[in-house]
Amino acid sequence: MVDTNTSVIVLQDTEKRNKTSQMPAIMKGEAGQTDYIAHLTKSDIVLMIETAKSITKGRRGERNALLIRTLFDSCLRISECLSLRPCDIRQDGEGYLCQVLGKGKNKGQVSVCAVSPQTVAQINSYCYQNNIGKQDSIFNISRSQAFRQIEVVYQKSGVRQPSTLRDHTGAVHVIRHSGAIYRLSLSGNPRSTQEQLRHKSAGMTLRYLKTISHLESMNIEKSLDIWK
Repeated sequence: MVDTNTSVIVLQDTEKRNKTSQMPAIMKGEAGQTDYIAHLTKSDIVLMIETAKSITKGRRGERNALLIRTLFDSCLRISECLSLRPCDIRQDGEGYLCQVLGKGKNKGQVSVCAVSPQTVAQINSYCYQNNIGKQDSIFNISRSQAFRQIEVVYQKSGVRQPSTLRDHTGAVHVIRHSGAIYRLSLSGNPRSTQEQLRHKSAGMTLRYLKTISHLESMNIEKSLDIWK
């Protein structure tokens, strides 16, 4: 039996002594929650892409599916993705880069992020079939329309829709997070993920690495059979 009175005294003494590394375990757990990046799995994204195609036939369905795929693949922000034109995508060696034009304080500055050849092929095919010119917007949809379309996909696919209040990220922005988490899990290179996300601070990207470390740790724990 645990002596609760003794436990309380020990905890109070510990709280007096601890400042950083000796912080009580429960406080560490709470603090760690701020380092966890809410995200969807690749299978969630694939399901949403297929759902977008099935619930809206024709060009609009293809556009919505391609928008979700591009957000996940390139880790672009929604405003950046909606501004994307065919001329902003260029081949660089064996791969492809998206050119992103900065806004606000970074107006006029150009940065780049990688996008997979498979997604570029789908973008090119979509643009060709729909007579989208090199200087034209690929998606030609407003921000509010994009949000509504993607929210419908969440509802129809059954994938849990994140909320800003509960998950500290929006239902659309989480797709960018998800692409970054998946890219980092494949590359294992936080520096390249920082470049892909165009984070100024490495500390922001470190949260993604901590999220992967947490998931890997839980996968190890789930595989253990302590009654064997």
